[in-house]
Amino acid sequence: MRRHLCGLALCLALATSVPAEAQGTGSSSRTVSLDTVVGVQDYFEDAGAWKTQAIFDTFGTVEIAPRLQISLRPVIWRSMTGEWNTHIYHASLRYEFQKGSKWRVEAGKFPSPIGLGMTENRASVNDGVVWWHRGYYSPLPSFGPGAARHSLMSSIYPVGVLVNTSGNRWDARAAFIDRAPVDFFTVDDAPRLGNSIVGGGISLRQGMRIGVAAAWGRSGDASVSEPYALVNVEGEYAFGYTKISGEWTRDRFEMPTGDHVSHGWTLQARQTLTPRVYVHSRVTVLESPAAIGTSGAFQDRTYRAVDTTVGYLVNAESTLRVGHAAMQRFSGPAIDHQIGVSIVWAKRWW
Repeated sequence: MRRHLCGLALCLALATSVPAEAQGTGSSSRTVSLDTVVGVQDYFEDAGAWKTQAIFDTFGTVEIAPRLQISLRPVIWRSMTGEWNTHIYHASLRYEFQKGSKWRVEAGKFPSPIGLGMTENRASVNDGVVWWHRGYYSPLPSFGPGAARHSLMSSIYPVGVLVNTSGNRWDARAAFIDRAPVDFFTVDDAPRLGNSIVGGGISLRQGMRIGVAAAWGRSGDASVSEPYALVNVEGEYAFGYTKISGEWTRDRFEMPTGDHVSHGWTLQARQTLTPRVYVHSRVTVLESPAAIGTSGAFQDRTYRAVDTTVGYLVNAESTLRVGHAAMQRFSGPAIDHQIGVSIVWAKRWW
């Protein structure tokens, strides 16, 4: 415990001495927009399985011509294994115009345009101690020897083309990308495979939206690729000082061992108690078949996680979070309880 606390204190001291970010991803109304996020997190009752994590996340947008912007998001991340990694999550060219409705066309590298978790895959816009949705970083059980690793929904940043359009009470999008949104995010040497995404949503009233999306194509790694189909339903409702949101996802994988269906859901709520204090809870449940050895038999497995967080707004730029996590992994019935702490500093420069 003392080792964890010393490491966390050192990273927190570093975080508060380095320029950091605001809570958006850039404003298209500005000629130049730049923000930075610095986050540090650690879990203590994890038998040393997690190292102290830190992330340095900058997002910038420059308008190079009327309605034409270029965006870049470099990220430095000390992962739970203790390794430092450098990523370019976003590098794209975007053009916006209005013809009947509002339109945006984006080409390059950008976040996977499907799934509630991808809209909150940044430390400053995620209310939990863990600044991502667990289902997006948890691999499904193996579908048999030689099968690639998959997620129900994954945190990937593909290359492709994305088209968005929206009106006062509706929105729609279509994308063609080079990675499947069910590829586990750490797949090495992921091949470029054609994948399509369509989706849309309706705002029933102020603060209430329901959306549906689908994806299909081929998923896999450098040695194998198989067809898949994904359906996602998401919704959110905000009223007063309360926000409730969630999603349900169903995947169908076509494998040599047969067709396999995985599904799961996430439900979360945030309640603001005072101008500085909020509570947040997120429940994640994933269900998927798992291959039993080499016998060709399969058994259904379940993953469950409940993350509960109390957040304190230290000032306009910094948030301190303390939380509890209870997890039951695919591998067994035991429940793992952990206590976590994180701090996020977010600042907009322009």
